[in-house]
Order: sequence, then structure tokens, then C-alpha cells
Amino acid sequence: MPSFKVGIISESIIQQHHLRNITESCGFVIFDAWLVTQVFDNFFLLEKGNEHVDFWLIDIDSSNISLPDKFSVFERWLYGLTVPVIFGEGRVYNVNDPGFASWSRLLTDKLLSVSGQLSVIEYHLNPAKHVWVLGASTGGPEAVKEFLDTLPTGLELALVYVQHIESQQSAVLANSIARNSSYQGRVAGHGDVLCVDTVTIVPSDKQLDILADGTLALRNYPWRGIYKPSIDHMVATVADRFGQCGGVIYFSGMGDDGMVGARLMSRCGGNVWIQTPSQCTADSMPNAIKNTGCVKVIDSAKNLAIHLQRLQREKVLTTANV
Repeated sequence: MPSFKVGIISESIIQQHHLRNITESCGFVIFDAWLVTQVFDNFFLLEKGNEHVDFWLIDIDSSNISLPDKFSVFERWLYGLTVPVIFGEGRVYNVNDPGFASWSRLLTDKLLSVSGQLSVIEYHLNPAKHVWVLGASTGGPEAVKEFLDTLPTGLELALVYVQHIESQQSAVLANSIARNSSYQGRVAGHGDVLCVDTVTIVPSDKQLDILADGTLALRNYPWRGIYKPSIDHMVATVADRFGQCGGVIYFSGMGDDGMVGARLMSRCGGNVWIQTPSQCTADSMPNAIKNTGCVKVIDSAKNLAIHLQRLQREKVLTTANV
């Protein structure tokens, strides 16, 4: 994620401390940090800072500003900004407050969403509107590589690969599966954006969420349950975010991870496909998914890529004709 510069305006030193910590933990650089009481006497410095700040984080309670004329000056400064602004609630949470964790997570997601939008503009990225999950376990990398070697780019599609694997092997997996493929392989990063013609490897040491705009958020806690990473979680997330524009393919694997996600994907209008169980190194996962009654296509890894190519090209043509 690029290091965008952030300006902060807050009510107190303690509040500024929390905002700084959360902002810096997201990978941003703090360019300016002001208390609201300092702002009124330093508007010329604030204006100068606008040349370098990529967005502002403002967490104040305007009702506490007693002088109307000063507040009107502040409002005029706000209206004149040409960069995004994230507004907070003007509250100070103690780290031991039960609401601190949820407040921190909400702010983190807001920051990451703005970062994602700025990245799209700054680096001319092409965010994906269609996202498919590739779920696998034992024997999965070989099948997924065959699938990716067959699948062409230009389908307005991003892929999210969930493989039960040790965390230190994620980078190796990203390089190996993308070799001889037109898709760019990468390990999910905090604040990354799901873009077309990419395959994102889900790490096994930290839970990954996808925000509403397709920005990725790595959480500072491990996956829940016995499967790491969780196929169920990622399929459910894609189903919730992308609905009919989402889908999932289950390849070779052991266990039943993904059954709950498959049902949710089907209810949301997305596609659920599996690799032919008899062609899998381990067939318990695809068979478990098959038993949900949600599966629409069963075929070899290579043929699944051909099916997806046809489906996506039909969707692209339909969208172009609307």
C-alpha cells in the first residue's frame, strides 16, 4: 500500500495519540497533527499543509467551539479543501473501554477505503467488479496452477486464492501459481485493492476482510476455527460484497471447509463450482461441497477455466450492450 500523507485535527492530546496510532498502523505517514484550539491561530500553516496532505482526519465536536466567527472560518477552510476528509465523532475512547475495539476497527476501515480510492486514482488501477474465490487444500496448488495457466486475462475478473498452507509459504505460492500465467500473483496486503487480472493469496496468519469498495483489510488477530485461512470466511465475504458478480471454485482438498460459504454464495446469486472429485488428490472437500446441492458445474481444472472464460465474456458483452 502506498504511504499517503495524512493531516489530523483532534480535540485533545490523548485523542490525537489514538488517532496517530491507528493511522500509522494502517501504513500512513502523519504530515500534520493539530489540536482544534491551535487551528484558529494557525490557518496560514494549515493552508500551506494542504499542498502536501493527501487527506484529512478530523475528529472534533463542533458544539464545543464557542466562538461562531472562528467556527465559520473553519467551515470555509473545510469547504475549500480539494482532498478527502474523514470525520470522526469527537469522542475519546480509553483503550480499556468496551467500545474502543469497534471504534478502532471502524476508523481503520474508513482509512483503508480512502487509501484504496486514492490508489485507484494515483496509480490508474482497474478495480474488479467480478471476484471469484479459489478454495483448496491438499493437492490444490497443482490443480489451481493448471486452472490459471488456462484462464486468459481480459475477463474483468479478480481471483482470491484460499489455500490451507503455512504462512511462510504464501509468497512462494504466489510466485509458483502465477508462473506461466497471465495473472499477477501477490500475497494480500493491508490496503490493497482487488484489481482485474490478479490472483490474491490469502495469508494464513491473519484474518482477511474485503471492504465494500474492494479494499483489503488484514486484521491483527488469527483466523478462528481449525482451518487457516478459512475458505468459509472468504467465500461468505465475497458473496456478501459482490453477490451475483461473485463465485467460488473448490479444488482438491481434505475436510469440509467452505460448505457454509457455498450455501451463502448460492443464496446471493453467485456460482458454486467444483473440480471433478475423481481427479482430485484429495476428494473430501469437493464431495462435501457437492453434497450441499449448490454446485452448478463439475469438471476438470482446465475445463473449469474454459467455463469461466465463457461465462465472463458473456457478462462483459451483456454489460457493454446495456
